[in-house]
Amino acid sequence: MFQASYATVFFIYLLLWIVYLIILWVRESWRNDIRNWSLSEGKLCICNECRYAFLVNPRENTTICPKCGQFILIKNHKTKKNYHQG
Repeated sequence: MFQASYATVFFIYLLLWIVYLIILWVRESWRNDIRNWSLSEGKLCICNECRYAFLVNPRENTTICPKCGQFILIKNHKTKKNYHQG
């Protein structure tokens, strides 16, 4: 029969766990590379007539709804900071 000390069994057990974790890490990094997400530069626009949401170029001021054909004026919502003068 095969004889092994507790230290050898523990070392093999630890080594198997490390190999398993490395395999999981490589698999996850490979999956992330395949499903690489990129942010679009579009701006969300919602049609006032049919409530259809779609992306438009952020530099555009006007667009046409692709669903109903309604002309849409895009409003730029910039927040203004009010500074206290004192």
